[in-house]
Amino acid sequence: MHSIEKVLKDIYTFENGKLYLYEDLIIGEINEGVHITTDVLLSFFEFFHENYKVPFGYISYRKNSYSIDPQVYKMLPENNLLKGIAVVTDKKFSVLNAHVEKSFFNGKYELFTTLNAAINWLDKIIPLEKNNASISDNTVV
Repeated sequence: MHSIEKVLKDIYTFENGKLYLYEDLIIGEINEGVHITTDVLLSFFEFFHENYKVPFGYISYRKNSYSIDPQVYKMLPENNLLKGIAVVTDKKFSVLNAHVEKSFFNGKYELFTTLNAAINWLDKIIPLEKNNASISDNTVV
C-alpha cells in the first residue's frame, strides 16, 4: 500500500475497494471503474460513525479511475468528527472531478498530488485528542 508515518490499525475490504484505518485518519482506495452512489457513500459514513470516536480526516487516494456523483455530498449526514477530506491524485480528469465535488461539500476539502502532503494538511486541522489518558490520585506512602 503506502508508506506513511502512522500506525495502521486495520484494513476494511469491501466490494468497491479498501479503507485503511489509522487512529485519526482513513485512506480510501476505490477500485478501477466503480461508480460511487449515494448508498455507497452513506455506508462509508455509517462505518465512520461506528468506528471513530475521535476527530479524523479522510483521504480519497485516487490511484484508480472511478466516478462519484457529486450530489451525494449534499446528502451526507452531519459528522462533527470528520474534520476534512483530502483528495490525492495526479490525473487531470480526477482533478477536474474533485473541483466539482468540492463545490458540493460543506466542509474542508482540498486536493493534493502526494499522500504525505494530504496527511500534513489533515494533521494541521485535526487535534488528536488524548481521550484515554488518565492520571491516578493514588499514591503509595
